[in-house]
Parts: sequence; C-alpha cells; structure tokens
Amino acid sequence: MTMFLKFLQKILSFRVDETMEQAVVNRAKRINFFYLILIIILAISTVYSCFTGLSSISLINGISLALALVLFFLIPVGRNANLSSMFALVLIGSMLFSSYLLNIGISSIMILAFYLIFPLGALSINERHGIYVPIVLGAVTVVLNSWPQLETAIHLDLYSGLVFFSVYTLVILISLYIERTNRELLTRLQNSKSQTENKIVEKDEFISQLSHKLRTSLSNIALINSLVHDVRLNTEQKELMDTLKASTNLLIEDVNNIVEIASPGIIGYTRSITSFDLTSVLENSLNILKSGGGTGDEVSISRSDHLNHFIIGDPSLLRSLIVNIFHGINDYRVTDHPMKLHIRSIKETLSQVRLEFEFYVETDESGSLVDYVRSLHNGSSHPGSNLANAYNLLLESESTLSAERVSGGATLRFFQNFTKNPTKVSPSGGPDKVLLEKRPEKPGTALKDAKILLVEDNAINQKVVLLSLNKAVNHIDVASNGKEALEMFALKKYDLILMDILMPVMDGIMATKKIREIESTTDSHIPIIAVTANALAGDRENCLAGGVDDYIAKPFTTELLIRKMKNLLV
Repeated sequence: MTMFLKFLQKILSFRVDETMEQAVVNRAKRINFFYLILIIILAISTVYSCFTGLSSISLINGISLALALVLFFLIPVGRNANLSSMFALVLIGSMLFSSYLLNIGISSIMILAFYLIFPLGALSINERHGIYVPIVLGAVTVVLNSWPQLETAIHLDLYSGLVFFSVYTLVILISLYIERTNRELLTRLQNSKSQTENKIVEKDEFISQLSHKLRTSLSNIALINSLVHDVRLNTEQKELMDTLKASTNLLIEDVNNIVEIASPGIIGYTRSITSFDLTSVLENSLNILKSGGGTGDEVSISRSDHLNHFIIGDPSLLRSLIVNIFHGINDYRVTDHPMKLHIRSIKETLSQVRLEFEFYVETDESGSLVDYVRSLHNGSSHPGSNLANAYNLLLESESTLSAERVSGGATLRFFQNFTKNPTKVSPSGGPDKVLLEKRPEKPGTALKDAKILLVEDNAINQKVVLLSLNKAVNHIDVASNGKEALEMFALKKYDLILMDILMPVMDGIMATKKIREIESTTDSHIPIIAVTANALAGDRENCLAGGVDDYIAKPFTTELLIRKMKNLLV
C-alpha cells in the first residue's frame, strides 16, 4: 500500500515545482489527477472494446489514450498549466460525448451522472475558462438528443430531457457561483495578507530607524565617556562617570531587546555589473565567513565548471548569496562535518555560462531546513533570516533557491547567469587551483602614520570619532557621503576607510561596491571597516558581502575600533 501511495504521489507531482505557491501546486496536482483518471478510463474502455468486438470504438479510445499520454508528457503542468488543463478538459469532454453518442453497453445513468459532475471538475482545474467546455458539451448534446437518426445515442424523452438539461444548467450556474465566491475570498485573503505584510514592514522600518538613532546616540555617549574617563577626574566625578557608563550599557541592552522582535528586510540591492575572477570572489566569501566567527574554517568549496577566465556579472551579489546561505544552513548543522559548496556549469555557450551553486550540510534537521525554504516561497517565513535574505536577492536576479533532503542531510541550490570574458585570464589559475592560496603580504602600516578616510554624514558623529582617534591617528580626512568618498578615493591614496552605511546621495554599500570595482582592474586593496548603527538581522552579512573587510556596530568602544584598524593595517 505504501509503495502504491508513493507511486501515486510521483504521478500527481510530475513536473510540479514544489517551491511555487501552494495554491499553484495544488492546482497542478489536480490537473495531473484528471489526466490519471482519464488515462485509466480510456485504457479500460480500449481493452473492453477490443474484447467485445467494437473495433471502431476501440480505435477511437486508443487514439484518445495515445493523445492523452502525449499531452501529459509533452505539455506538463509545470510548463503551461492553463494549456495542459484545457487539453485535459477537451479530452474528458470528448470521452463523455462519445459515450453519450455511441452505445457500448455502459449504463445511461452512469454517463449522465458524469455529465453532471463535469462542470465542477472543469472549474477546479481551469477556473472560469474551464466552464466553456461543459457549456459546449451540453449545447451539442441538446441538439443531438433531438436527432432520432443517431440510433446508437442516448435519447431522452421530452420530460426526462427537460429535467436533465435543467439540472445540468443549474450545476453550471452553481459551479460559476462557487468559482466567483472562491475568487472573491482569495482576493480578500490576498488583500488581507498584503495589509498585514505592509504593517509588518512599517513596524520593522520604525524599529530599524529607532534602533539606528538610539545606537548612534549611545555610541557617542560611550565614546565621550571613554574620552573624559581619565586620571584628571576626582573620586566623585569618577563615580558619576561610572554611573553614566552603567546606565548607557543598560540602555544598550534595552535597545538590543527591542530590536530582537524586528524582522527588517535586507539593504536595498542594486545590480553592479563588472568583470571579476570567480576564485577571488570565493576566497573573499570564505574570508568573510572567517571574520564572522570561524564559519569559514568549517566550509569546503569544490568546482567542476572549468572556467579559466574572468566572468561578467555582480560579484557583490554572489558574495552575499554565498555568505547568507552558509550562515543560514549553519543554524541547522548538528555535526562537526564541514558544510560544502560545489559549483558546476549546467548550461554553456561560446559567450554565456549558467553556474549552479549546490550547498550541502550534514544535519538531522534536514526536514526542517527544506520546510523553511519552502515557506520562503509561500511567504510564510520570518523575513529577517540569512536564508530569507538570500531568497530575496535571488528573486531580484531572476533565480530561485531550492532545497531537498538527501542521505545524511540536505542540499540547497541556486543558479546564476554570467557572460564570459575571454580577454582576461584568471590569475588564480581557474577551478583546479586550491582556494585561499596565500598571496604575497604587503608591508604593514603603523596606525599612527596611516592615512584614514572617515565617511560619515552626521557632523556630531564625525566630531566624536575624530576626538576618539585624535591620539592614535595623525591623519584623518572626512567625507560626508559615499559620492564624496569616491571622489576623494580617486584623488588620494588611503590606507584604510571607515565607512558609514546609511548616508544621503550614495550609501556606504554602494560606495564600497564602486571602490571594489575600481580595484578589480588593479592589484590594490584598501581595507574598509563598516562603522554603522545597522545592527539588525542580516546587516552584518550584507555589509561584509558588499565588500567591506570588517564591521563594527554602534555603540562601540574606542579600543575596539583601534584594535580592528590595527588588524587590517598589519
């Protein structure tokens, strides 16, 4: 029985994309069910006709059976559900009409009963357009019922015909009423869902903005506290400063507790097309994962794409996808085995290539992981997670994230299309080269002598950071937005950039991407630290994937900022 149910499930799910909305999946399975019933009935009718010597009927049923099989396989529901369902309805209507027209020993009552349930079935798989087939079938049957020359047809007398066709018309009207009611209900549900989602977005935006403002102010208080907390204070003043510091820490904890209920969307994504080396992007992704708490040491990457040249696309998008997915599946990992990424070419021409990125994680919670990815497609999951970030980015790039259970764990896949750049050979040697190969180290720069660019739009924040770094750094330039930072970057060589994220004119993520694009044509790399009040779910990963080397969330201490700056200047 179990084997039969599994086989039936495979037939109903034939060419059905389970990642689509549940209503679409259910409709596709209903269409496949109609095809299954149709094929079974036609097969039985063909065999019955052969044994009873009805060769002409056997031929008609055989042709119909072959046509049903061809349509089932050549026009699957996953490709065109409307066309596939319409063909199914036409075949079912033709079968009912031939049964009415030709007497093959089947009870007339059974045939007429199938007539009456046909309108409901038609609407269930093709909605409003499906009702046209039952209407045409009923109209033709009315005409032929009064044609006595067709001796083999089922002929109803005046009273019986009036009752049957009246009931048939009533069933069609009821079917239309049910369909319209369901459509109105679905519209109300969609409107209600949209309103709820808009309210959630508004709430998240409010909490995000509130968090940003509170963190910025608290960061300034913490930094000023560290500036005045020295030996020049007497005991009473030190106690007051300690109280101020403790109160600030309590406020920070309260802010963190408040924003835990938020589910903000990812930072606005804008495509940035450039020529890049895939191996370098993979190395950068691993470095980002390492900087995020050691995840990079628990990841292995293999390739079978055979690309030895640069490709044209969006490296920042690819980094963000890899980082978010690895962080997302790491939440489900319950073993010490490394997470894996394999990259292969699934479609390639002389100028284009489609790469598939397959992630594997060994876990006992593979079912939960697969269900969560499916919930992303249904819009019923929490939108602030790493996997939700990756899913939204894939929607922007006309791709999708799929997941399936495999032996010992689960795999997640997505694809990306790239244009080949045959004019530029990969310096890393292509896919056969070992990732994270150590490159020549450049001489370190002392923090005191380093040339720093501070990118910050708030004048008070600028002043506080400059005062905090006054004793540690001799030279700091200030830019008020990302556009101004790019202009200064083009005119002067800096050793490190402190980049705010939310700024007018051009935000920090876009400015970082532009800098990385410029650097992709050279061998230079300037360290960038994101110094931002964006500290909600996914913000850190999106900043790192955008191209920054490190991330500091406000509020922070001067000691932490200096330590991170020294680490990147060594």
